[in-house]
Amino acid sequence: MQSYNEKQQLAAPLTGYDDAESGRIKAQQTSSGHQSNQKSGVRDPIFLLLFVGHLIAMFYVAFTSGIDAVKTWNDDADTDTDTSVTVNKKLMYTTVGICVASSAFTGVLVSFLMRNAESLIQTSLRMSIAISLLCTLLCFSQGGPLVYMGVIFAIMTLINWCYYRAVQSRIPFAAANLKVACQAVRDHFSVLLISYFTIVKSTIYFSVWVLVFAAAYKAGVTTTTDEFGNTVTVTSDNFGTIMFFVLLSLYWTQEVLKNITHVTTAGVVASWWYDPSRSSVVSGAYCRATTTSLGSIAMGSFFVAVLKVLEDMARNARRENNALACIAECLLSCLRSMLEYFNRWAFVYVGIYGDSFVQSGKAVMALFKNRGWTALINDNLIQRVLTFAALSVGALMAGVGALIPVVTGSFDDIDNASTILAIIGFFVGFLLTLILVGVIDSAVATVFVCMAEAPNVLESTHPALFYDLSAAFRESHNIHF
Repeated sequence: MQSYNEKQQLAAPLTGYDDAESGRIKAQQTSSGHQSNQKSGVRDPIFLLLFVGHLIAMFYVAFTSGIDAVKTWNDDADTDTDTSVTVNKKLMYTTVGICVASSAFTGVLVSFLMRNAESLIQTSLRMSIAISLLCTLLCFSQGGPLVYMGVIFAIMTLINWCYYRAVQSRIPFAAANLKVACQAVRDHFSVLLISYFTIVKSTIYFSVWVLVFAAAYKAGVTTTTDEFGNTVTVTSDNFGTIMFFVLLSLYWTQEVLKNITHVTTAGVVASWWYDPSRSSVVSGAYCRATTTSLGSIAMGSFFVAVLKVLEDMARNARRENNALACIAECLLSCLRSMLEYFNRWAFVYVGIYGDSFVQSGKAVMALFKNRGWTALINDNLIQRVLTFAALSVGALMAGVGALIPVVTGSFDDIDNASTILAIIGFFVGFLLTLILVGVIDSAVATVFVCMAEAPNVLESTHPALFYDLSAAFRESHNIHF
């Protein structure tokens, strides 16, 4: 009979990308009973072909018709040859400096989160109560119609306070989970490069998408003059269908790019959990996420993208006072949220084991059900503190941006320079920190799955973290692993 640790050695995830090794790996069984079919080959190949094929089509349309459409718009536009656009170099250099400072601060943030996880969770919960209470007092102090808003904020304050009291016992475990996730990210900090690379890819794709949109608009919308000399815009019968697929492409690709980072992080953290001595972990996990597991990522992302497009259509119909569209938008939003929730955990299994999307989703939900942890995965304490951290960094960078003109005195030629740089600083700091906390959030989900599947492995690979995590789990839920 195999010992527990021997079973865990069999359950080690695929995080490298070695064709020779992957061809030898057979179905393996973890302590939870999950059968992981870790053989070589592409998962969900139909969706892989659909995704790659649609990208080829988008690039083809962009460079064959999109560029011409944009040129036509430029030729038809009124231009003033005497007008020139001057880029303020000081503003540009300052923005770049804020980007560098924000990126450097992310490294400090990981250590700060590790040392102060529990206090930060407490602070984020108290801040939500304080903000809603402040809004309540402001509305009541103004009187008039704002009193009704004050009542709403008062109810929100009561709900936030009740939630704060209800989750007190779960804070130690959430803090320990966050600490373990931050340690995994810090040990493989290069995983953040994948996130930054995702931004570059998203920017490139969005530029291509704009060209496709221009081509679709030019083909589907024409401007004519009626018999009275009025300009009339005419749309073709299939314009709505074309725009549906154009918008679907945008949402689908952005979801795929985001989930590639999520799956990569899951593979990296699982490798750190099972075998911290492995090398080239990040590159191996990323390579697998963009090759054999790309079909699974495309499949899960596709359904979310479809719901997003339908939700947009319902929202546009609602603006025309369509009551049924309002109900449809609400239902679609709920469905999308549930599917995104399912994808978050399914993609963790995709990153760890390289299984298909459906198999991964079934396996991870069965794991939580068998463990009796279904209620635990609904806890959003860590997501709250990560959002709070991103907002805090944004506020810090806003303060830095506002002080730069005051300290340097070199922005006198720009009106409202402090306000402009404060806004730039906030958005740059907030968005760049969101990249980091997105990786940490993926790491948190992976830690939770690994803890449910193979808790004793952490005891042998990271004993100090295992002790903290197990003690916090007992304190929060009064049960053992």
